[in-house]
Amino acid sequence: MKKSLISLAIAAGLAVSAAAQAEVEVKWFGFAQITAEQLDQDKPADGVVFGADRVRIGFKLKDGPVFGKLQIDFNKTDSKPKPGTLPQIIKDVEVGYKFNDAAKVKLGQFKTPLGMDFNTSGKKLDITKRGMEKKLVFERTAGVMVSGRKIANGFGYDVFYGNPAGRGSASVGGTPGQDNTTVVRVMYDMGKMMHVELARGVESTSAVGKDDYEATDFAFRFESGASTAKFEWIDGTSVKGVAGRDESVWFAHYGHMVGKSTELVARYYSAESDLAGASTDRTNTYLGANFFLGSSKTNGRLQVNYVMVGGDDINSSTPYSGVAEGYSDNALLTQYQMSF
Repeated sequence: MKKSLISLAIAAGLAVSAAAQAEVEVKWFGFAQITAEQLDQDKPADGVVFGADRVRIGFKLKDGPVFGKLQIDFNKTDSKPKPGTLPQIIKDVEVGYKFNDAAKVKLGQFKTPLGMDFNTSGKKLDITKRGMEKKLVFERTAGVMVSGRKIANGFGYDVFYGNPAGRGSASVGGTPGQDNTTVVRVMYDMGKMMHVELARGVESTSAVGKDDYEATDFAFRFESGASTAKFEWIDGTSVKGVAGRDESVWFAHYGHMVGKSTELVARYYSAESDLAGASTDRTNTYLGANFFLGSSKTNGRLQVNYVMVGGDDINSSTPYSGVAEGYSDNALLTQYQMSF
């Protein structure tokens, strides 16, 4: 932990030094999410639990076409890193160069480009928790990515190549230098009104008796007036490298602003897992509201959700067998966020 804090102090010093140069732009950011959760069923651990989902600070640097970023999560420790990744206290660290809108390259550790909701910042989520589909993405890992945006008035792409995606719940957990993760994403934006994306990724493995983990993602978002609609589907094969262990998750989301400070939200998740020839399923339905109490939608935000569970549940004779288990018990979730 000391080493990580020392590294953070050094990075902060470099940022301040860079800020002294007029041509360098430095933007600090940070946010804290304080949470409370209560499950419905009568279990020993079903009382109200207080905590914090995210406690983060970081900065972004920009010097003409040169850019960089560092994000630290104090909710994690610098214990043994996951395969292919940095100590877990480091969320993102990247350096890059932008040639033009059609081509920029960055190296470091950052989110792999599969998953629309996953690639939304944690401080901008529509619901209090990341949902069931997050378990099937590749998460963060170290590597290189080439990206383009605003091509032909709306098209974009990402091509990522890097280490095994050890932080992903569905990861095979490969060996850096022998195994790798490759993700390709294409997208189209029609201003703020519509966004569509399709991504495909593979985490290869050289381990005996293991298969490559493969995932496909399709998602879109549509905004009209006070309403927002979203849909996302992720399909994973050979989850954790196990042949025949397949899993898929989809969600449909609707949000509607009531005035300028309240948003009503509803989201339905459906997950299906196939393991050893047996299929199990689970659903999570979120109903709730976002209250925007500060000067922006990410500062002073209060979120309240009630989650209802369906499908095979943890008390049945055939419990859900996948990694995207979500909630197995109805839950009341609240979260208050401050950011800058």
